[in-house]
Order: sequence, then structure tokens, then C-alpha cells
Amino acid sequence: MRSKEHIQPLIDNKKIYPHFQWGCQVAVKLLSRLSSQGPKEFRAEAVLLTRVHHKNLVCLLGYCQDQYNLALVYEYMDQGTLQDHLSGLDYLHNGCRPPIIHRDVKSSNILLNSEFIAKLADFGLSRAFNDEKKTDTSTAVAGTAGYLDPELNEKSDVYSFGIVLLEILTGQPVFSSWPERRHIAQWVQSRLESGDGINSIVDTRLCGDYNTNSARKLLEIAMTCTFASSMRRPAMSDVMTQLKGCLQTEVARDIIDDSGMPSVDSVQSLP
Repeated sequence: MRSKEHIQPLIDNKKIYPHFQWGCQVAVKLLSRLSSQGPKEFRAEAVLLTRVHHKNLVCLLGYCQDQYNLALVYEYMDQGTLQDHLSGLDYLHNGCRPPIIHRDVKSSNILLNSEFIAKLADFGLSRAFNDEKKTDTSTAVAGTAGYLDPELNEKSDVYSFGIVLLEILTGQPVFSSWPERRHIAQWVQSRLESGDGINSIVDTRLCGDYNTNSARKLLEIAMTCTFASSMRRPAMSDVMTQLKGCLQTEVARDIIDDSGMPSVDSVQSLP
């Protein structure tokens, strides 16, 4: 990738380079011989991203293909991934026709820009979902261990997103290694069964600075998303509605003044 002429606003054919200076900062994703993602998946990711555009989906700027390299060029996300430190998924499921199933939702595939706006990335495993071809999605095992839906179907993204919510809420890794290897959903369930309460589940780095009712609701949403039976899981649109309710509860808590009463201006400013 030596000049502007090598970057084309079309597509074709995984190692991620932090950024490449070309008038502005961009992220370059190179196809690696060692990657499980091949040229077919690379091409599929590029083609898909020319069809979908949303403020919470990472933007494809172009691609580069020469004798030695195949690369996708993305907008540069200054703050890295959610794992390092979310309505795009709802758009894929409900704003696209046919709906698109991401199939690899995880915290390291949700990137943050300089304003901490989250954007969903890495569409190499994504598929358009057609009700008449449900087996196309459900029979192919795809995704990342720990986030994989036990049933693998059109609600697999909801399950994976539930795992991401548990990561956010607890600050725990998807798999703990001490005192024994255990999945995050199992860890949360054991805390619930022990009766220790929400404070034993929420990330201790928050030092109790959160609304307990909001945290409980977030936990409830996450756990319903991770039901083993996909029939019991909510639709992504329902998840977004419930999350907005949690956010409003947190915002209301933050704007209460020292007297313990919210000001009129603050209440009117709620989203």
C-alpha cells in the first residue's frame, strides 16, 4: 500500500495494523496466511459493508490488492476495542433487508472511536438471513469460543451480545482460570444461587457508584439473552428498548443535585 492509487473504493479481498497515515488515520486489515478467515470470507466482509451503513457499524473506506497483499481499509477507532476498556446490531437484524446475522459478536469486535462511540466490526462470518433458508445459518458452526450460541441460529447474535453485557457488568473475562476454568454465565449463575446479591456481581472497579436497580435490570437483560433455548431469548429490538430504560435510570441518578432532588432543566434533558 504505497500510494493513494492503490486504495480503491470497491471491494475484493487477518492481521490488524493500528493505523496508516493517508491524509487521515485509517485501520488496515491484512489477510494473513495463518488466519482462519480466508479470501472468500474477506471478500464477503467487504461486499457486505458496501451494503450497510450505520453510525454504530465500522465504516469501510476501501480496499487494496496488489501482487502480495489483500487488505481492507477502515476508519481508525482511536480507543481500541470494548474488551480493552452498541445499536449497530439492532440495525443489522431489523434495519437491513434481508436481515444480517453477524455471527461473531464479542467485546473485541466492538470498537470505540475518539468520542467513545461503539461500532461493530469484523463481518467476515456474517450472513444474510432468509426465513426460507434458516439452515444456511444454523448448520454452520462459526464464531468465538465463549460467545457461541449452543443452538446456532438467527438469535445467535442475541446470545453473544448477552455475553458481552455480562462482561461489561461484571468486569470478568469470558472464561475465568482461577480457581477453576468457568464460563462467565456460570460464574454469574453461581453468584445468584448463593444469594450474595447484585453487589457481588457488578465490577468492583465501579466502587459501588451505580444505580442498583439499573444494574439488576442490566443483569436480567443479559441473562435472558443467554438462555440456552433461542425461543426464550428476546429480539434485538427488545434488548435495545430495555437497555435504553437502564440508561435513563443511570442518567437520572447522575443529574440529581446535592439536595437530592433533580432540577427541572435536568429532567427535561433526559433522552
